[in-house]
Amino acid sequence: MILCDMARINQIYPIDVRDALHALGDRIVIARKAAGLRQSDLADRAGVSRSTLVEIGKGSPHVAMGNYLAVLWALDLLADVDKIAMFESDSHRLMADQLPKRVRKG
Repeated sequence: MILCDMARINQIYPIDVRDALHALGDRIVIARKAAGLRQSDLADRAGVSRSTLVEIGKGSPHVAMGNYLAVLWALDLLADVDKIAMFESDSHRLMADQLPKRVRKG
């Protein structure tokens, strides 16, 4: 069963996505240990179960993004998420304001 699930995951997600999730999971585990927190302590702070935290540490793609963010928040790392896809300048922000609300197939 687990082998079948892994094969399905490998088909659904590109290798770069899987690698990024595993790297994020590794960084979360390192940050937890550096903070001197047990798994159960961090899970309680983040409001997730310990088993969910273990899956996050493995970089599971099946864990909701909100749970990843809650753990990052509990580790005081949530501000770093703001840097993802951040506008480089005010002109990019202005350009984004002018984009259509929807992109239609055409």
